[in-house]
Amino acid sequence: MATYFQKTFRPDIVNGDVSTVIQSNKTDLPFGSNDLLFDWHALDIPRGVDGIVDLHAHSYGEDGGTQPGGDFHLLFAKSNSGVAPTSLGAVNAAATGCFELPDILMARVKVEGTTHGQGVMKVGNHLGNLWDFNRGGGNSRVGPIAIEPELNSLGGSSTNRIWVAALNGAQAFDFSTGVLLNDGSNIADDAGTSLTVDGTDPRKAFRVGDTLYIHDVDTPIGTIATLAENTITLTSNNVGAIANNDEFINGKPMTFTIGFRRR
Repeated sequence: MATYFQKTFRPDIVNGDVSTVIQSNKTDLPFGSNDLLFDWHALDIPRGVDGIVDLHAHSYGEDGGTQPGGDFHLLFAKSNSGVAPTSLGAVNAAATGCFELPDILMARVKVEGTTHGQGVMKVGNHLGNLWDFNRGGGNSRVGPIAIEPELNSLGGSSTNRIWVAALNGAQAFDFSTGVLLNDGSNIADDAGTSLTVDGTDPRKAFRVGDTLYIHDVDTPIGTIATLAENTITLTSNNVGAIANNDEFINGKPMTFTIGFRRR
């Protein structure tokens, strides 16, 4: 008898390089057609999984709004003789690596997002965009989708490790936030946990537990403990100096929940 379960994950789009999302002068960097949204993200799933039955995704949009609602494509890969896939390349650019892809690719899932209500819901306000792939229209693919992971113990003796990556469709995804430090005296140059902000309400771009960056530094400044309309509170003192009107960036603006089938 088949059983079903879900795995939720949030890939790190910044992944140590904030310039993939925003320029050092705070100019946005929208993603182009076929650009890599995120590189391989490891998922440990129980042995015996043979299918993908459903998928839901959420994304924060530009400056607290919605994304353009375009399509994107998820790639599901297996290990190759126990070895993880090599990198597909740099985020927000065309794929340049992973020459072994034809040998490890298990499935490609197109997430339809062109038409509102047909694969994507442009909810707006603080709810951003919501996607799913299990729809009959707009050339989206209806599950289940068969997969056959290679038996490995990379995540433990009772699991197999697989990997997921994503390529953008034709729309210009944009992950800037418009959340700015409001501190004319730059007191946040000193370590502290409370950050006063203006611009976008931070609750429209972040949630508790998110890793927080500023627009021109690749090292995260901290982890969010609480959020209010004009305040971000960190779990510990910020790392590094922050200047007035620095823009805060969310390293993980997208959330995916994938439904799997296990025999």
